[in-house]
Amino acid sequence: MAKVKTVRTKTRISVGSVVAICILGGLFLVVSILYAITLQTANNYALSLENLYEKNFYDLVDNINNTETKLAKTLSANDKNYQAKLLLEVAKNAYLAQENLNNLPYSLNGIDESVAFVNQVSGYSETLHKSLNNGKELSATELKTLENIYDSVLAMKGSLNDMSKDLWGGYNILNASSKLIDEKQSNNFTKQISALKSNNVDYPTMIYDGPFSDSMVKKAVKGLNENVVDENTAKANLLKIFSEYTDDMVEFKNEGKGNFETYNFSVNSTDKKDIAYIQMTKQGGKLLTSSSYNDKKAETLTLENAKAVALDFAKRNQFDNIQVVWADIVGGNAFVNLAPVENNVILYPDLIKLKIDLSNGAVLGYEATSYYTNHTNRTLGVPIINKSNAKAKVNKKFAIVEENLALIPLEYNQEKLCYEFVCKFGGDDYYVYINAVTGVEENILKVIKTNNGNLLM
Repeated sequence: MAKVKTVRTKTRISVGSVVAICILGGLFLVVSILYAITLQTANNYALSLENLYEKNFYDLVDNINNTETKLAKTLSANDKNYQAKLLLEVAKNAYLAQENLNNLPYSLNGIDESVAFVNQVSGYSETLHKSLNNGKELSATELKTLENIYDSVLAMKGSLNDMSKDLWGGYNILNASSKLIDEKQSNNFTKQISALKSNNVDYPTMIYDGPFSDSMVKKAVKGLNENVVDENTAKANLLKIFSEYTDDMVEFKNEGKGNFETYNFSVNSTDKKDIAYIQMTKQGGKLLTSSSYNDKKAETLTLENAKAVALDFAKRNQFDNIQVVWADIVGGNAFVNLAPVENNVILYPDLIKLKIDLSNGAVLGYEATSYYTNHTNRTLGVPIINKSNAKAKVNKKFAIVEENLALIPLEYNQEKLCYEFVCKFGGDDYYVYINAVTGVEENILKVIKTNNGNLLM
């Protein structure tokens, strides 16, 4: 009997072990699947954030490059009116650089110090601009300070351009900020950020309206007068605009605060590869920005095709009387700027920007912040200077190929009605703006051709 009992006991333990292993195996499989799904969702959202961070980083590079160029021109100029104009542009570029830095992860070491530095550059430049406009000249001390600022901005420019090469090589800002990658590699990036700040500039003690003054920073949003909508309404509006997305592909992420209050959504494609990050305004539920990812494919569309896509997308967003005012191809994508036209006047303050995939016509990027910040019912007035007199103000060496009336933005949120003359000279393109009321030459922009597209400076 004892022998039989012993055999039965062993059999009972074996069956129990098998059952336990099966249960544990099933639970492990379920947990693994749930983990994989969660990880995929997290990875998709991380990629959308990375796209956003990299956009701000490259904008930062552009603004610091422009700041350095205009500081160099200021130090080389003798005419105080020209110096004043350049210093205001320095203030604006430095302010925009500060905004770009603010939109990078705060966990990156050195961000706060870098923001403080470009903030000082912006404020000091604007102070000198005001002084020159009041009839004063730059003193020897002020010129020395500008030289020190220039040296620091030049060093910052070099560091940023080196960091750009790292990003082109696959470096990840989000990983660096959260230290999800190799500690040494992460520290290298954050050390580079820290090195952007400068303690070598001796700013004079003074009171001035810096970049946080009303004229430079907190512009009132004029183009959103509708009532606040809820998250579901914003999502429904998103799905109307992006007909290729379905309800289950769009996920609410969080709410954005700042000049615009937004509902922020991420979009997963059915194959879980391509994603988008979309901001819808709380006021009116309008599309403010979108950014999406695409695989590099052969170009099959022309720039004219891309312009048509951009105009059609604008109509889907209920923009009428819109026209293309700038278009260029960079890296297999078309970049198209649109502006509304009212009474045959191009409204440049109300720009809408799009990025179009030339392989399939998809809208990869969209930004309407300028439009919703500035668009309002305006009294445009009528030209006092006739077109012939305005043309006479254009340099005789320029060949005029296009003429328009345009409202252009100027310093301190001013807007001026101008004649726009698109010109050619020596193989280069220029945009000349003559005030249609006073006849003053308000601005000249030159198209700079680079390996990464054309720039207006």
